[in-house]
Amino acid sequence: MKRLLVAVATLAGSMFALPALSQAQSATISGRVTAETGEAIPAATVSVPALNVGGFTDEAGRYSFAIPAARLTGGPITVVVRRIGYGSKSLAVTPQTGATTTADFTLAALINRLEGVVTTALGVQREKSQLGTAQQEISAKDLNNAHAQNFVDQLAGKVSGMTVTGSGTPGASTKITIRGSNSINGDNNPLFVVDGVPVSSDDRGGSFNVGSLSNASSAGIDLGSVINDINPEDIASVSVLKGPNAAALYGSRAANGVIVITTKHGANSGAKLRTALTSTYTWDTPSKYMDWQNLYGQGSGGNFAYVDGKGGGVNDGYDQSYGPRMNGQLIPQFDSPVVNGIRQPTPFIPHPDNADSFFQTGHNFANTFAVSGGTDNANGRLSIGNSEVQGVIPNNTFRTLTSALAGNFRLGSKFSTSGSVQYVQGTAHNRPGQGYNTGILEQFIWFGRQVDMNELKAQQYDANGNLYNWNTNFHNNPYWLQNYNPEYDIRNRLIGSASGTYTISNWLSATLRAGQDYYNWNINRDFAAGNIQYSDPNYAGAFSRANQNNTESNVDLLFNANKSLTDKLTFNGLLGGTLRRNTFGSSNVSTPGISVPGIYNVSNAAITPTLQQFESDRRVNSIYESGAVTWNNWWTVEATGRTDWSSTLPIGSNSYFYPGVNTSMVLTNAMPSLKSKVLSYAKLRGAFARVGSDASPYQLQTVFQGSSTKFGSLPQFSLSDNLANANLKPEQTTSAELGAELAFFDSRVTLDASYYDKETKNQILNLVIPPTSGYSTQAINAGQISNKGFEATLGANLLKSDAGLNWTSTFNYARNKSRVVSLTPGLTTVVLGTQRSASVTATVGHPYGELTGYTFLRDASGNLLTQNGMPIRGPQAVLGNVNPDWVGGWNNEFKFGRVTASFLLSFHEGGKFFSNTNMMCDQSGMCANTLKGREVDWNKPGIVVKGIDRTTQQPNTINVTSEQYFQSLWLINQAYTYDDSYVKLREMRVGYDLPSRFAQRLNAQALNVALVGRNLWTHSNVPNIDPEFTYNTGNAQGLEFAPMPTNRSIGITVQVTP
Repeated sequence: MKRLLVAVATLAGSMFALPALSQAQSATISGRVTAETGEAIPAATVSVPALNVGGFTDEAGRYSFAIPAARLTGGPITVVVRRIGYGSKSLAVTPQTGATTTADFTLAALINRLEGVVTTALGVQREKSQLGTAQQEISAKDLNNAHAQNFVDQLAGKVSGMTVTGSGTPGASTKITIRGSNSINGDNNPLFVVDGVPVSSDDRGGSFNVGSLSNASSAGIDLGSVINDINPEDIASVSVLKGPNAAALYGSRAANGVIVITTKHGANSGAKLRTALTSTYTWDTPSKYMDWQNLYGQGSGGNFAYVDGKGGGVNDGYDQSYGPRMNGQLIPQFDSPVVNGIRQPTPFIPHPDNADSFFQTGHNFANTFAVSGGTDNANGRLSIGNSEVQGVIPNNTFRTLTSALAGNFRLGSKFSTSGSVQYVQGTAHNRPGQGYNTGILEQFIWFGRQVDMNELKAQQYDANGNLYNWNTNFHNNPYWLQNYNPEYDIRNRLIGSASGTYTISNWLSATLRAGQDYYNWNINRDFAAGNIQYSDPNYAGAFSRANQNNTESNVDLLFNANKSLTDKLTFNGLLGGTLRRNTFGSSNVSTPGISVPGIYNVSNAAITPTLQQFESDRRVNSIYESGAVTWNNWWTVEATGRTDWSSTLPIGSNSYFYPGVNTSMVLTNAMPSLKSKVLSYAKLRGAFARVGSDASPYQLQTVFQGSSTKFGSLPQFSLSDNLANANLKPEQTTSAELGAELAFFDSRVTLDASYYDKETKNQILNLVIPPTSGYSTQAINAGQISNKGFEATLGANLLKSDAGLNWTSTFNYARNKSRVVSLTPGLTTVVLGTQRSASVTATVGHPYGELTGYTFLRDASGNLLTQNGMPIRGPQAVLGNVNPDWVGGWNNEFKFGRVTASFLLSFHEGGKFFSNTNMMCDQSGMCANTLKGREVDWNKPGIVVKGIDRTTQQPNTINVTSEQYFQSLWLINQAYTYDDSYVKLREMRVGYDLPSRFAQRLNAQALNVALVGRNLWTHSNVPNIDPEFTYNTGNAQGLEFAPMPTNRSIGITVQVTP
């Protein structure tokens, strides 16, 4: 495969140097495709359907293709241009042998994309009007409207039925679900495909729980997903295949939908070299800070005096702020001077910005330079990109280098090749922690409001070499953590593909395609002496080293047929097979103690290192076929089928067939009389499909686990805790959908709507079994989950004035209802995740993703019960569901002359989540709401809880302090369960097209300068935190603890178009 990638690079690179091949005895059609605004339209399909020839426009909207003399008739031919998002056009021309005929096109934009050529499963291009399934395409322009550090974040709010949840942590995970979750415990993330080749979207998300040193490489740090390696400036389009129906040809990988990415390739430029440049610089700040109180400082019960920060003074080991009032009274503090061994009292005053001042303005500078060109027979594109990020916390940086090479080569009229290769290197230093004891925000939840952060920043060791901090019981100096406990990770990735297509006849072609995705990821974490979480206090520090590598290889052979059977009946067929292999490996070495400070390697280990290693090898062989017939350009019926043989399923039972059928009817083509001034286009569609999801490796046989320590001189092995199941079957998802695509008022208003109903059975669950078996769990097939939903995209050209002012608007909406239909006998609930007694569950007969936790204890009339004047923790109950009621996006674009302005609002309505951040902030007395009851002094006026005394059964009259009240709410999850509704100004852009004379100086066609912004505003009723958060791409969402807030970004983008 390495030789293949080298061959691809050599072939594509040579395309820039190849002269135009002889085009004698052929005719050439060339021209340019633009929008009504004058903008170039890239990736448009320009073809002569009757002759089965054509090409694509490049980034400047130019195209050129040759027509072999054998296909020329001497008379006129019809050239057709199509592009998703624009109305199609045709033009009759008469080509001449040995000459070039020019055909320019101007296309009218469609608000919603109902017609045009789209990229479907397996990279096959189809006419959208003939599809009986739901899919949506995003152009490069829409995708890159406002730059984000993670490419997947740029999809948020743009596709109906797809929920994208970002993380505030730079470079971290983004959770994507399409039409709900299909698997109870398994992977619910969509498959990603780049240039026809499936690629990895592996995730090393963090956790909100404390991690052990053996998993310190990821615990508390969200390292994100490898899919974010792709440079969005190299993407030509993104097609989202929604659910099993559209993605059925991917078989056992299609249950969660597919995101198909097509990268930019070269095009005919008349053998001239063209350049493109995109440069973006943004300033980043946290979009939300916590609402701190500034009246009371460190301590408890109104008392505090510092001696050693670990209990030697008065409450100085406490990390809460229920201490004295910060009114300037003299109290010994951590930064007070020491005279004759006695710490002197100094004014006890607030430092209102002490936590917020830790954050800084971040900077993100991203550049992509590309050069492309060639002829109709040989062309290519080369790009180089880099991104430099200075995070919003000290000493946190990211750097990404990308390069992409793609090209096409045609040899004669029957054989063509295409290849692409991408190399990415991403490095990160000192990623911010999250969750308990490692989270940046968590450190400030438990803090003293009197602490001067300038002292901690200026001095991290005292004169004696000891750690300098305000508290030595539970926390380290946050600046010391960032500066003396380095985290460094580097990922190298190579994605390559090559294909050759031979035209057997004018209706049949064969394509051989091979691709590989490889990455290697090294994660290093060093912990200096004194690190409370990871370093043994008796030694000079600790370290962890992790490595992860993955290789995905695919080889496809495809036969594609496109034939007119009669003057009204056409056939489109596909027959093919795939050989897939995936190998994965990971290793880790760690020790909690080293001998010599600053030397973090195995030879310096004072405590025997813990070693871990894992390897897996998965293979899937597949055969698939599809056949579609279209009658009179209005009725299409398609049937698909795929058979997968998986190595992770039992021999003899590892073959599964996945069928599908869909149909579409363009009613306005069938009955032209339906068209009127109101109705422009009408299409109905329906589909049914069954797909699957096979098991993870090593569940069929019981495996042994090796130990890093020996028994004397002998190696040690132990059985896995999971009992093997040799009869596992794949999870199977059956889906049906109905849809309608409509256009009104000369296509100024469009609607694309779908209703779907899908069920997934044979869920692969790890069932807890009796310990007498010698095992703790066993993988079984049990359970069923259903998803039903409705989604729609409404577009409108609201204003198109003679003065040149255009206003287009698109709104998408999606609602999904998920329910656990069954589990296995004796099992009613599967716990997906837990945080501080709050759990996310899958319970039979209930919606998937229910949030359960402890409630307030109440009497039969619903009155709150109290004890000693404080609320009582009641039984556990359902508190809500972590999944939203509906999600949506509203995009608007305004264009007047050279100025274009746009904004995108995303909506997240409903759903619940538990906030450990707010619960702990009440416990610590740091947040402003804890001033309730201590408006006068630490114990005055106090709080009288409205409720019924549990003992006397009379109204409560006991007055308690603020500290007593808020700390009594510990683990009453109901008090900290919030409505997850929010509206977010996701993107904004104001751009200006400079006069053409400026672009011409750069040998370019257009030059645009734009002011861009992301996450500029959020409306939510949740206190203190951004309601949009995630730690990983797993299923245990809705449990929040100290995530970084989403960054608010404002910047400038300069774009040079060739």
